[in-house]
Amino acid sequence: MNVGGNQDGAGRCYLGEHEYTVDNQRRIAIPKTWRHDDPSLNHFFLLPGRDKSLQLVPAVTFQELLVKLRRVSFADSKAAIALATIGSMAQECVCDKQGRIKLSNGLAGHAGIVDKVLMLGAITTIQIWSPEIWKQRRMDSESCLDVIEALQERPDDFTEILRAAGR
Repeated sequence: MNVGGNQDGAGRCYLGEHEYTVDNQRRIAIPKTWRHDDPSLNHFFLLPGRDKSLQLVPAVTFQELLVKLRRVSFADSKAAIALATIGSMAQECVCDKQGRIKLSNGLAGHAGIVDKVLMLGAITTIQIWSPEIWKQRRMDSESCLDVIEALQERPDDFTEILRAAGR
């Protein structure tokens, strides 16, 4: 889904749930509805996520994150180690002609992915999970509705509401 008509991916919205088999080269297909018609725009960054998940971030969103990360002082040892840890595991992904990306050994291991993946539209990014781990971590519908209700009542507290929901 492309919200706002942006062709560069800035208005992209990822919705739905898709289960795929991981092939013997650790490749998984990005759902066609999540890919651009222009193959040059099927460019992502794959990062380790919390709770044994992976975050597939569109390149345009990753570029916005880079602007913020460039402001972090390399002299800040804790921040430098965090950036190095994430950077050493992260990978740049461009879809092949079949719309597939390849998972590195490290990222597949981080997420406990062996033969199947669950790709979840997380509105602005795509989350990739082992189906077994997602079953344990997923939030129930009532809790999700509580989060949406809180966001509508206090839209300026968006980040804090989402953090509280995860506790």
